[in-house]
Amino acid sequence: MKPRVVVVGAGLAGAAAAWWLAPRCAVTLVEAGPAPGAEATAQNAGMVRRLGEEPAERALALRSVAFLEALPADWDGLDVSRATGAVHGFTDDPSLLHDAVAHLRGHGVAVEPVDATALARVAPALAGAPLRGAWHLPTERVADPHALLTGFLRGLARQGGALRTGLPVTALRTAGGRLCGVDTPAGPLDADAVVLAAGAWCSALVAPLGLARPLVPLRRSLVLSAPHALAAAPHPWVWLDDAGLYVRPEGGAFLLSPCDEAVDRPAAPAGPGPLTPLARALTEDKLRRFVPALAGLPLLRGWSGLRTFAPDREPLIGADPALPGLFWAAGLGGFGLTCAPAVGEVLAAALHGDALPWLHPATVAPGRPALRRFPIRPTGALGSLRLVSA
Repeated sequence: MKPRVVVVGAGLAGAAAAWWLAPRCAVTLVEAGPAPGAEATAQNAGMVRRLGEEPAERALALRSVAFLEALPADWDGLDVSRATGAVHGFTDDPSLLHDAVAHLRGHGVAVEPVDATALARVAPALAGAPLRGAWHLPTERVADPHALLTGFLRGLARQGGALRTGLPVTALRTAGGRLCGVDTPAGPLDADAVVLAAGAWCSALVAPLGLARPLVPLRRSLVLSAPHALAAAPHPWVWLDDAGLYVRPEGGAFLLSPCDEAVDRPAAPAGPGPLTPLARALTEDKLRRFVPALAGLPLLRGWSGLRTFAPDREPLIGADPALPGLFWAAGLGGFGLTCAPAVGEVLAAALHGDALPWLHPATVAPGRPALRRFPIRPTGALGSLRLVSA
């Protein structure tokens, strides 16, 4: 008989975990909201980023891009991703991601420096930008989070798994020193293993069991501009890492973020939040200072979404050492879309006891020591750090 697994949270992480587990497990994917993918997944900017700050993030991203480049049949007919290229620029510290560049180059990823004379040719929106350095990744991608999620859910259904929406998990059930299922308003669901993939709401589920697994939900703003000629032509997405600003063409306009971070601990799924006047002003100021070709670009509307981090900004993936039967696929921060396919693979390997040669499990282990205080970036800039309680 297949082991019974309940996966809590039907965003990208939970759906990926369910898809990877379904061939060898009887999987039930439960979602508190009325539809899957309505929280962080729906608020995603769609950039697939391999040049990340953390080693585990990069390892997951490399594996996920390989998955996106050769999608299984569950994604037939879906327009999931495409190569657009990307430029990472630096307004202050051009050496910021040198270790990440070496890591990616070691895996065969094309990463080339861009000097001031070539910058406007590679990314016209950066013409005249006061950058001290930039890297061009011509094969970076964008992806549609809904299309990626749809394929995972198709595969889950094809393999006999179940998706139950509108079903919040109210408690975790234990017996004999191990996790044995979950409680819901519709009654208990028995399970041999439970996977927590509910982002900002995971920590509250384990707290009554005496487990402290801190996850800090941070709100980040997204803004959609008016149409612009540069966004109508092929253009790479752009990320100014130290300043905290990204700019991505979207439907003939630009999708932008000032990469702001504000702690928000909602008691229940809340969907997108509003764009604050401060976040709008921050976006306008960063465009004026760092992307003069887009200075004065009208900003039409915006919203904010939750990104949930562990205090060291590495995810929690795998078995919890303190409670047999409990597994995690959480703390994906702002790289859920980039890393979800690989997160599901890591989770399935942990549950089945399989080895993965491309990721050391200690780097993402749920039981690793956690910082008590967490540095966030209120304005998105690396120099604007503020410590908050984890």
